[in-house]
Amino acid sequence: MNKNILLQVSGILLITLLTGIFYNLSNPNRIQFFANEETVDYSKSDSLLNSLRIQDSILKAADMMKNQSDRREDSLRIINEKRIQDSLQTAGKQDSLKRVQDSLKVIKEKAEDSVKNAQNQVTEVAKPVDIKIDFAKALFDKKYKFLDARDAADYNAGHIQGAISIPFHEIEKYKERLNDLPKDAVYITYCSSACDVSIDMAYYMAKMGFKKVYIFHGGWDEWKNAGYPAN
Repeated sequence: MNKNILLQVSGILLITLLTGIFYNLSNPNRIQFFANEETVDYSKSDSLLNSLRIQDSILKAADMMKNQSDRREDSLRIINEKRIQDSLQTAGKQDSLKRVQDSLKVIKEKAEDSVKNAQNQVTEVAKPVDIKIDFAKALFDKKYKFLDARDAADYNAGHIQGAISIPFHEIEKYKERLNDLPKDAVYITYCSSACDVSIDMAYYMAKMGFKKVYIFHGGWDEWKNAGYPAN
């Protein structure tokens, strides 16, 4: 008896499911189970976040190489100092010490240049790029500078911690402040979620020669809602 009831219930459910599928396929006013949502293309943001993580790995490797170079440099210095002492004792040539010091200085400068080149190759971008909040927070943790493109009143009411106020609507008034910023550093422009002056600011900076400008599309509203550091 229980088996017959189970078969009847299964048959009813199957008929109901097939009826619903047939209705959706044949009816132009079909039922939509999911609402259409407007999306923003953040395809570059995730890859840039991965690049930032790769940068950390490269910098760690560079630090390791530099430490190894420093150890080799110390060994070379000890050996050379011993040779210098022997040379001074036998020949009294004081200028030998200076030549060795100059050689060690050149080695150190080359190691520092290698680290800088590794950093520049990873962080440099060709033009401003929209980023999501996770990448913006990663850049904030890296101590990169945020630029608030909103009006001064909005900035004073609340802003991302440490951000510089440069209202784009008064850009000529604040142009000198932009000129004082190093053009090879990393910057993130933002406004609020309902404005686009952060985009205008980023491309304006690109025309001025800034090469590493990111646009935080979510802006102050998304940052505040996430509870991240603010003033």
